[in-house]
Amino acid sequence: MKEMFWCIGFLLISAEIISSRLASTAEVCTKIKANTCDECIQSGPHCSWCKKVNFTKAGEPDSVRCDTTEKLLEIGCNLTDIVDPISKVLLKDNQVLDDTVQLTPRRISLQLRPGETGEFEVKFRRAEGYPVDLYYLMDLSYSMFDDLENVKTLGNQLLDALNKVTKSAQIGFGCFVDKTVLPFVSTHPEQFRHPCTNKTVPCQSPFSFKHILNLTGDENRFKEQVGSQTISGNLDSPEGGLDAMMQVAVCGDKIGWRNVTRLLVYATDDGFHIAGDGKLAAILTPNDGKCHLEDNIYKTSNEYDYPSVGQLAQKLSENNIQVVFAVTANMVHTYQALSSLIPKSVVGRLSNDSSNVVQLITDAYQNLSSEVILDHGITPDFLDILYDSNCSNGVNTQNTLRGSCSNVKIKEEITFKVKVTAKKCLPNQSFSIRPLGFTESVRVNVITACDCTCEDAPDLHACSSKGRIVCGICR
Repeated sequence: MKEMFWCIGFLLISAEIISSRLASTAEVCTKIKANTCDECIQSGPHCSWCKKVNFTKAGEPDSVRCDTTEKLLEIGCNLTDIVDPISKVLLKDNQVLDDTVQLTPRRISLQLRPGETGEFEVKFRRAEGYPVDLYYLMDLSYSMFDDLENVKTLGNQLLDALNKVTKSAQIGFGCFVDKTVLPFVSTHPEQFRHPCTNKTVPCQSPFSFKHILNLTGDENRFKEQVGSQTISGNLDSPEGGLDAMMQVAVCGDKIGWRNVTRLLVYATDDGFHIAGDGKLAAILTPNDGKCHLEDNIYKTSNEYDYPSVGQLAQKLSENNIQVVFAVTANMVHTYQALSSLIPKSVVGRLSNDSSNVVQLITDAYQNLSSEVILDHGITPDFLDILYDSNCSNGVNTQNTLRGSCSNVKIKEEITFKVKVTAKKCLPNQSFSIRPLGFTESVRVNVITACDCTCEDAPDLHACSSKGRIVCGICR
């Protein structure tokens, strides 16, 4: 009786396996030089191998053993003799989502059959009171004179506003003008010493980027350090702000970024130079995207061109920095175009004297924090990665290049399905998936299933006693 129940159970399980593997009638095995098991399963995701000993008839090639599971069953191969690796999750390191953990799992290991898709879920829960670092990067060209006076008193207001939405807040400060060569600034000694049009106001020599204050929770230090700054000036209308943003992004240790939410507030009333503009001053070396701060000043700005927008966007993303462009009304459209090229950035309208900057930053922080964009960065061309987004507001998308949900409220949980396909056999690969602007990530390791493991039973009489059986054939 036990044997009968075992047989019935085996038949039911076998039927379930067969039906799941044969769900698509369009599955085809295109056999190209498939004379071994390894060559067979590498021929395509629907190719299976029959390892049954003496399966082929006299004169038949070993490639007969390679076909779809359905065809092999039809011509007499037993299900237990069919080798058909499948894509699956080998390891999933789940975490409990709370106010310290916003993303799970932390690690995933995938076994992928080339051409077949492996899937897993990533969950995100927006935490309450997550710590924030805010770096205020200010244009100090002469037209920002009134703004500087207001910013000098911002320290306690900014910290108070941030501490209402987070458990721990820090602020830092830096400023920029432009490259210190013609035609960007006047190099005449007197003009260089005092570049402001009003010769009666305190004015400092132009500079590219100057880091003034490391990120700190001490509002008095902000008031002291920023209060000592004076305005500067340059000749042409666009400024060197992208140079400054690059240094803030890549000089993490010198800026003092923590492993928390990172905001970069970029305040200006004018446009910006981009890659290629350096040629006007015979600066031909492309920006290298590296930190060049010496004594808190970007001293080699006259040696490297301005960064490209794409290059800057990549560095901001790599360093989990979200940008708030706080710009005057005449520049809103310009910076909206720039923001569209920089993920996790927003544009806010700055009053002419920066008096509304605290409210602008608070609103921008809420907008940025409520948008969750899941991204995997740059991966090899032979890995395809797509996302299905199941958002808490009922908006769902499928097969997109990034996962994305908007208007995510605090403590709301959202789910992304990640679908990974390897186009070919490859050495072990790894990449990271993370929500842009957040520091947590999922580490994904990929192993391709390109080798057969047949576990052949030893047979002393096989291969005329001169060899051994490998996946059903003498070899």
